[in-house]
Amino acid sequence: MIKFSLGCNNHHSFEAWFRSGDAFDRQAGRQLVVCPECGSTAVEKAPMAPALLKAGRAKSETTPSQTMRKPSVADLRQLRREILAKSEHVGTGFAEEARRMHFGDAKERSIHGEASIEDARGLIDDGVPFGLVPPLPEDQN
Repeated sequence: MIKFSLGCNNHHSFEAWFRSGDAFDRQAGRQLVVCPECGSTAVEKAPMAPALLKAGRAKSETTPSQTMRKPSVADLRQLRREILAKSEHVGTGFAEEARRMHFGDAKERSIHGEASIEDARGLIDDGVPFGLVPPLPEDQN
């Protein structure tokens, strides 16, 4: 995992964790990286200085969950609206379509749909990147 300092076109700064630099590039290219302040998907990496440790000093034990603010329900609603508005609904065929896109058998595009736990585990095993649309309180009723 790698943490990037990011900025949006509205001059908001934030940090996010990604599996790799390529993972950030793919997600940003598909407009899946969203500014938590304004919802903009015009996000770029900000200049960062490397983290250098001085001799004899231990590395900080701070985890991503300790440094990132917890999103509000309004933030999650906005994120969900953005994801759903900018992607194609493929229904229960999500896992199959994501796998086809990953292996070059279908045009790459942003999609959303439903997948079982078994399907999701299969996607992980096959190295197919995907994310979860955040559940909202009204989804739990």
